[in-house]
Amino acid sequence: MPGGTLSNSTNHAPIARKPRERSLLKRRGIVIGLAVGVAAGSLGLCGAPALAGPIGSGGALTQVPTFSVGLKQGSTGPEVKSLQESLIAAGVTVAGGADGIFGPGTRAAVTAFQSARGLAATGEVDAATQAALTAAPAATSGAASAMAIGTKGPEVTALQEALIRFGVYLPKGANGIFDASTQRGIRNFQTWNGLPVSGVLDAATTARLQIGAAAPAAAAAPAAAANPSVGLRMGAQGALVKGLQQALMNAGITLKGGADGSFGSATRAALVSYQNANGLSASGTVDDATAAKLGLGGGAPAAAPTASTNPYAGLTVGAQGDRVKDLQRALMHTGLVLRGGADGSFGAATKAVLILFQKTNGSAQTGVLSDAEAVVLGLTAAGVATPQGIANTVGYPTFGERGDRVKAMQQSLINAGIKVPGGADGMFGSSTAGAIMEYQRREGLPVTGKIDDQTAGKLGQAAAPAPVAPSAAGITLTAFPVQGQCWFGDTWQAPRGGGRLHEGLDVIAAEGKQIYAVVDGIISKQYFDYPGALSGNGFRVSQPNGTYFTYLHMSAFAEGLGVGSPVVAGQVIGYIGKTGNAATAHLHFEVHPNGGAAINPYPLVKAVDACSNTAAR
Repeated sequence: MPGGTLSNSTNHAPIARKPRERSLLKRRGIVIGLAVGVAAGSLGLCGAPALAGPIGSGGALTQVPTFSVGLKQGSTGPEVKSLQESLIAAGVTVAGGADGIFGPGTRAAVTAFQSARGLAATGEVDAATQAALTAAPAATSGAASAMAIGTKGPEVTALQEALIRFGVYLPKGANGIFDASTQRGIRNFQTWNGLPVSGVLDAATTARLQIGAAAPAAAAAPAAAANPSVGLRMGAQGALVKGLQQALMNAGITLKGGADGSFGSATRAALVSYQNANGLSASGTVDDATAAKLGLGGGAPAAAPTASTNPYAGLTVGAQGDRVKDLQRALMHTGLVLRGGADGSFGAATKAVLILFQKTNGSAQTGVLSDAEAVVLGLTAAGVATPQGIANTVGYPTFGERGDRVKAMQQSLINAGIKVPGGADGMFGSSTAGAIMEYQRREGLPVTGKIDDQTAGKLGQAAAPAPVAPSAAGITLTAFPVQGQCWFGDTWQAPRGGGRLHEGLDVIAAEGKQIYAVVDGIISKQYFDYPGALSGNGFRVSQPNGTYFTYLHMSAFAEGLGVGSPVVAGQVIGYIGKTGNAATAHLHFEVHPNGGAAINPYPLVKAVDACSNTAAR
């Protein structure tokens, strides 16, 4: 290519260039001449054999890519485009695509390719990089190995489904489009499984994912199939992570955030704590010994779940109609505020509120209604049901209950050698649930923290009548508990995380709004926020007859108040917050007549409703 010609990469016909044009191209970094003594053919610029391999949407290259050594940031033209196409074919994301401009995005892509192949990560095309990008690819698994950014089809769907089964989080699910998130998912999977991290679906990755015909032959397979939970570490997402988190909590390990399906620093700390407590290698990563100790299943990944028969499951952004209205009403029934109300249109506001509900209940925060969440909200194929509280029937005590049958159950646990914090006090709270789980683990029962027939039988606990609901007779509030503007609805016995039912009233207001004593009394208990606490900061205000009122989730206490402080109705005792297990700023308010079980406070609060009063005191 002497003088003023540049070889065309397709037909090699000389292209005439004017002197001014040659100067401009040189300033832009286009290679218009080769060093003396270097043959064009040796760099693959012409006369090269054809190469079959992946590119773009999975087709084959009809010719070796035509780009030369020395391309770097600032270069432009067809050689840069050929370089970019080769990078994309190798599974490397190039910001902006194959546009023929070697900018920062292309430099980052070259660096990523070089790092993945163990080459010097210079971000420029040297001889080794050129050779690696133009070499024929090793034989892999056919169509699957040809996947690159932009590839679409059933092979991509199969890949994505396999990644999801092994616990890789894909924000768009198995949509059949090989995009940047799918490539990241492959890299994460390769990292967790000790494979070369390239983001490319190579033979080893395909075999490990057990996709199609590329799954390892029976003769070459290990004696037992790989445990998909082994290798979980920081950054992992999905059902396998949620299973790990639930197993850790079942083992008595405190996990801030609960089983949310996201392996972050809190999950790593909980895992390290468990590993230390059980004499395991405290790596913060799930190894074979940790998985076995936690009872995380081995073998091939479970088959994909069958499609739900619940017509509400799967509701997400874009849905319209009566079922969306039912969902919106159910969400508002739990105490969450939904702008626009139950309008039957699933938009951004409904998604945000659903995510808050999922966060409160320890579910994966997807913004898509799951089958389990629909049931919790009372949305089933049989119709809409209002969640019910403790029924006055013969049975076993439930979370939040107080009374004689709780005392009897607690005493049975104590007699069985299980420590119950607080003793047999007749109050079924988180400490009692933890004691039940400890007993269930020891006896090899399903660890639920609930008394079922199997657990009761093992404890020798007989069914008994539920306690009679307390009466609100004689209780009157003389002040409203919150400074307006605010909002509240009747959320008594609405579902909450861990199988709990709501025992109070949620008054939604801006963080920092004032909270008032509703009666004259004395502060008899103070709650403090700490990691894992449900209540956050709060007070209990008691009257001489034992009736008390509970205020939770405060951002701060009023100056000078503590246990023993007298208060009068209307006095500021604290400020609205979202400490503890609170998805949004609000006051959780309970009423306990004569010191017994809680009653529905909604009618009492509604009688003195002052949510429109914004004046501070």
